[in-house]
Amino acid sequence: MNDTKRFAPFLVAALALATVCLGHGDATSHTHEDSNAHSAQGAVLGHNGLRYQVDLNWAKADPEVAPVINSHALAEGRDGLIYVVTDHPKNAFVVFKKDGTFVRSFGKGLVGGHGIEIFEKDGEEYLIHVDCGWHFEAEGWNATPKNGRVTILKTDGTIVRRLPTPFEMGIGEAGDKQFMPCDVAVTPQGTILIADGYATDYIYEMTLTGELVRRWGGKAKGDPANLSNAHGISLDVSDKNRPLVWVPSRSENKLKAFTLEGEFVETIDLPGAYAGQLFFRGDKVYTAVCWSKERGTDQRLSQSGFLLVMDRKTKRVLSAPGGNEPVYIDGKLQPLYQTSKTFLHGHDLYVDSEGAIYFGEWNADRRYPAKLTPVR
Repeated sequence: MNDTKRFAPFLVAALALATVCLGHGDATSHTHEDSNAHSAQGAVLGHNGLRYQVDLNWAKADPEVAPVINSHALAEGRDGLIYVVTDHPKNAFVVFKKDGTFVRSFGKGLVGGHGIEIFEKDGEEYLIHVDCGWHFEAEGWNATPKNGRVTILKTDGTIVRRLPTPFEMGIGEAGDKQFMPCDVAVTPQGTILIADGYATDYIYEMTLTGELVRRWGGKAKGDPANLSNAHGISLDVSDKNRPLVWVPSRSENKLKAFTLEGEFVETIDLPGAYAGQLFFRGDKVYTAVCWSKERGTDQRLSQSGFLLVMDRKTKRVLSAPGGNEPVYIDGKLQPLYQTSKTFLHGHDLYVDSEGAIYFGEWNADRRYPAKLTPVR
């Protein structure tokens, strides 16, 4: 499992409906009609010795049995199974073996699925389901923005607890679209960090029983600590004396690090790339890119997406499967952009102990996750 964000030994402003920078605001579907994506099956992508063979047909599931709208996020259970969270009202979770064999689906009625966390407590395994507030109907591309919710449940689907919203805790405003969380992470102290990336951009730290520990982050235009679409949250605990909380400020094309108390530490610039939550594995860091800017312009390119592999120590981008080769001039990363139509709107990923990447996409014609296998 992820040695940071999926930290298994411990428990863990107004939105306009058409605001596309938040990832769910398009009122109409962007159907991908370019057959190049399908012809990319088996392609090898990547740079600098970090190349991967793409299997777009990895998931062997029947859409009539286990449908997805968006393959939003992924995690691995202690049994080695891959859990995918989706926002289809029929099932919140779809479970696969690592070879893509379908195992089961569950979670009917848990809507708005966007983030996932798997953790253990007292020898039992649990899931965290993050409802981002964008509630889709079973057919079409109609989503209603509401308040979201963070739910803890057992891996058999039994709901253990629904955590309170900020309004229910007495610190938030009433009305819909006031709490639309994107992701969660679990601290070494066993509390949960919640990134409210589609509403306030605050980071809420809560206990597993729903008590507020602290709130930090938020919108602070002109301040280096400003968060704009805090689309994920991840922990790097490689330095046990100074764990870092990494939060993407996605609409700024930046990744920002904070202390556990919310003190700003540093920024990684990813010019041209709208990246999401980080995943740490060994000496590498991985992230999915939902859009890129068109090459040579400052315009966001629709129907784009790829992924990044970075060095964990230096935070330099080493490989961009589906994108251009990373180039640094005078220590500054040059703009990233899509070069392959293999992927659509990279949303989240999981990397297993063998280095294989399981890659989920948003607004990708209800596609199941792809698998990228390292080319040795």
